[in-house]
Amino acid sequence: MPDPEAVRRLLVGEIDPAEIEGDTELYSMAERIYGSEALEELGVQAPQIEPLEIVEDIGVISEDVSLPDFVPELSKTKIKDAGNSGRRRWFVLFTGVFGSIVTVFNMVIGMGAAMCSVGAANMRQICNDDFGQTKVVWTEGYTYDRLHEVDSWVKPMTEILIGDLILIVIFTIVAVFGVLSKKKN
Repeated sequence: MPDPEAVRRLLVGEIDPAEIEGDTELYSMAERIYGSEALEELGVQAPQIEPLEIVEDIGVISEDVSLPDFVPELSKTKIKDAGNSGRRRWFVLFTGVFGSIVTVFNMVIGMGAAMCSVGAANMRQICNDDFGQTKVVWTEGYTYDRLHEVDSWVKPMTEILIGDLILIVIFTIVAVFGVLSKKKN
């Protein structure tokens, strides 16, 4: 800190320019108060300021300092994978059970009866009780146009077709796969 008397004279404006040149703190105050241009007009030269030496002591960490162990956060990724695997497992199980139920329903009651009751079908051969042909033959009625043909429909429970048995076996295997599949750790 510069001399308080010199600071007072600086503020009043009665200080000698040579006194400012010799003291870096006074020069810094005068530059902030009057500006560098005013000091140059008075002929005051900026004092030489030596650069600060920053010494970085990079050494070995002492033994009394303990650093935390690195523990990667793997639990979040495992939870995401387990959630997807669990959803996939339930989806496979649901698909197998639902497919089996639909196939058995078609064999016993017939898909045509369900389609007529909700208004999705209005064919005379299907919806009329006199005909009663409400079971769809999967090997014959596999397209929209083929569903509108009489050959694609038969009476339920009259005969068990090979297509029905194949579908029941496939959907049962899918359901069993959904039950037995385990989560991967």
